[in-house]
Amino acid sequence: MTVIETERLILRELTDEDHERLYAMYLDPEVNRFIGGPPAPYDEYWQRVRETWPQYYRTHGFGLWGVVRKEDGELLGRIGLLSQEVDGVAEVEVAYTLGREAWGKGYGTEAARATRDWAFRNLDVDHVISLIIPENESSIRVAGKNGMTYWKEGRFRTFDVHVYRITRGEWERLTETAGG
Repeated sequence: MTVIETERLILRELTDEDHERLYAMYLDPEVNRFIGGPPAPYDEYWQRVRETWPQYYRTHGFGLWGVVRKEDGELLGRIGLLSQEVDGVAEVEVAYTLGREAWGKGYGTEAARATRDWAFRNLDVDHVISLIIPENESSIRVAGKNGMTYWKEGRFRTFDVHVYRITRGEWERLTETAGG
């Protein structure tokens, strides 16, 4: 099911068919170094996906979405909203990971902006965040282009992260300025 459509992308709920491609993407050391390292063996990964994601969508009304290039239908990665606990506080995160072949083409920024906009239009949130390992300069650039600024250091699972944030008021000013 399509959730968001942008100029070049379709963001849609992940399907069973997407997970083999995503798993291969997660095995790439350049991709997984900023998302917690290599995934569990495929059978464990697949079991966890099947057990958690359908329920996650139903519980939260959002989740991770497949990023599909309109031009050729290629799955480039995943983006979406996650309910995360950071330093004991529930937050809504704009989370994104694209395969290496999609880097540097503006897809991450395009998808992140559309996801941020969806969150503010559809959820009762004062702000949204992105959790970024400090050395992940590409994700920091995407967060900046998404109107986010560094908010604080935080602890997420076993990682020290930088938390980037945009408030609803900041988003409203941005969209007024951009005319939309």
